[in-house]
Amino acid sequence: MAEGGGIIHGPLHSADNPADSPPLSHVQHREILWAVAGIIVILWGLALFGFVDLYPWVSALVVVLGAWGLGVVAISLSPKVRSPRLEPILGWATVAMVVGAFVAWGVLQIINAPGYGTDEIAFNQYAAQLAAHGLNPYTHSMAAALSQFHVSPNGYTFLLDGTAVTSLSYPALSFLFYVPFVALGWTTQTAVVLNLVAWALGIVVTFVLLPRSLRPIALVLGSLGIYTSYAVGGVTDAVFVPLLVGAVFKWDRFATERGLSTWRGPLLLGLAMAVKQTPWLILPFLAAGICIEGFHFERSIRRGVHYVLIALGAFLIPNIVFIIASPWAWWSGVLTPLRSQTVPAGQGLVELTLFEGLGGGSLAAYSVTLVVVLLGLFAIFVSTYPVLKSLAVVLPAIVLYFAARSFGSYLVTLLPAALVAATSVRSPTIFSCRADRESCRKPPDRLPMWHYWKLVVAMSIAASAVAILVVFLYAAPLSIQIAAVRTSGQLATVVEIELSVTNNAGTEVQPHFTVESGGTLTSFWVTRGPRHLAPGHRANYVLLAPNFFAQPPISGGFQVVAFTTDPASVSRSSTYLPTPLHVSLAPSAVNGVVPIGHPITVHAALLNSLDAPVHDRGQPIYLGQIVYAQDGLRLGNATINSGAPGQTPVVAYTNAQGVATFVVLGTQAGNDPVYFEANLVNLNQFYPYGYSDLLPIRFGG
Repeated sequence: MAEGGGIIHGPLHSADNPADSPPLSHVQHREILWAVAGIIVILWGLALFGFVDLYPWVSALVVVLGAWGLGVVAISLSPKVRSPRLEPILGWATVAMVVGAFVAWGVLQIINAPGYGTDEIAFNQYAAQLAAHGLNPYTHSMAAALSQFHVSPNGYTFLLDGTAVTSLSYPALSFLFYVPFVALGWTTQTAVVLNLVAWALGIVVTFVLLPRSLRPIALVLGSLGIYTSYAVGGVTDAVFVPLLVGAVFKWDRFATERGLSTWRGPLLLGLAMAVKQTPWLILPFLAAGICIEGFHFERSIRRGVHYVLIALGAFLIPNIVFIIASPWAWWSGVLTPLRSQTVPAGQGLVELTLFEGLGGGSLAAYSVTLVVVLLGLFAIFVSTYPVLKSLAVVLPAIVLYFAARSFGSYLVTLLPAALVAATSVRSPTIFSCRADRESCRKPPDRLPMWHYWKLVVAMSIAASAVAILVVFLYAAPLSIQIAAVRTSGQLATVVEIELSVTNNAGTEVQPHFTVESGGTLTSFWVTRGPRHLAPGHRANYVLLAPNFFAQPPISGGFQVVAFTTDPASVSRSSTYLPTPLHVSLAPSAVNGVVPIGHPITVHAALLNSLDAPVHDRGQPIYLGQIVYAQDGLRLGNATINSGAPGQTPVVAYTNAQGVATFVVLGTQAGNDPVYFEANLVNLNQFYPYGYSDLLPIRFGG
């Protein structure tokens, strides 16, 4: 794309001597970025293709997106194309294609799965509904929102005692954003649709504020699956993204420029902070940088103080009414995500505790580590300024990596703003004055803190390392062994778990148990066993799945996790892995109608997790039959291996090649096919597993 935002051009090689042409120049790199943006347009078309059966009109979008994407790639890589007047139009048309495709995809996702994916977005819309009726959301329970917006129990936020969070947990702009729309009567999927709009706006704002040569990155970044799934899945970070991106654009100019236009940065940052707590960490870094910038222009820390005051003022504007109405309720609500009583979770350092069993005996140690890392990175940022100036937004994301709750959304939603900040600030080596600016003194050769930067860096790294080490040295208080499981049979889920638990701590504990499967904590399980466990004692517990969503599949691994509140800790079992064997049927399909009395030979083969044959003689494989009729389940009437008609299941044993043979014979014609399915059975705990695909056979006369 050209400087105006359109597709750029230029020869790839020298016309005189192509062999001597230099490597790709900056211009050619920009061309390649736009070619990648064209590929993104094509991929959006492919993403929408899955909806063409339900919504035929989507096929027109798929065709247009594919053609446009191929055109962008072709034009971007064509060295002879020159159309300066059309370049900005083509560039913005590509933006419209990407944003429009994302919104269309998001709306179709909502139509197919309208339930809200997280409690946070349900709470925010419910709070908006309360506010629209003149009620204070911070003094009302949000529990009704969970059923009203059909939030899965796996989307709840839990405390260490197993209870779900039911209070509003975010600053006021998180729900005031929805109030005008709710007041107009729009209450169906309001929050999710506005989440999509916010992310689409974030893509556009990022595109505008990035340097023209890098603008295609906004389209690529905004289309990544992690961001789009967060937006449609109910992660409300999307709401503050356009505000934060606008806030950090040329943030360092606040130290040297005056006028109302300079208020843009702190005002937008304050509003972003009023949506969610994640941007809070950015304020001290930007304020410190502005203070140092001001030092060079004889304004010392005044400009930094002004920046903070404006940001805090913007933060207070949407919150002040609720603070005055009920200070404690507001304060308790907005601090909920920071409280140590919420269960640890996420993809940061805490993952080593949750999945590797490193540490866990003190969740408070994670809070200490978070503070130590924050202070350390802040000290490094200040002492080396302006060397790390471009990382002013990245460093807070690094801090969040060490939190006990370090979700991926915390780590990645700051990155679009980080790109804009890093590419819009002045060069770290420039502290000079321009002729059109007011006079300023010559900057000193070294700021006072620069003399100690090596010591600050060393001490910060050492303190952070010690804090992390302490996290891992606090051993989990409980040893947990899974003794047995009970499954739901053909549903292939675990509904009951028997545990042996030993308290290795020096104090009595009250454990609360849940299951972690696929990286997600389920609702806490119903527990049968002693409520309190004395030091050094062992006890047996039986866990019952509280709902279907909490039942982990028997086909994959899961682990039991125990939380205690005093002390705040987490313990885990080793991963429970059922045998990786499963069964495959051959033939995989029987096309046509099979005459009554005509035998069908079905081979059931043992396979491992990679579908490779397992040569194991004498393993029992069970073949069952059932009719899935329109009016319900019915027993089949076929014979298997000369058994009685309708007998199910029938067992056969594998030969040396790991294959069991079944001969199926139809005894009665029917309108509905008989469905055959093979499985294995655990010989110790007697639960079925390793189910084959269904093999329907239609028997006729």
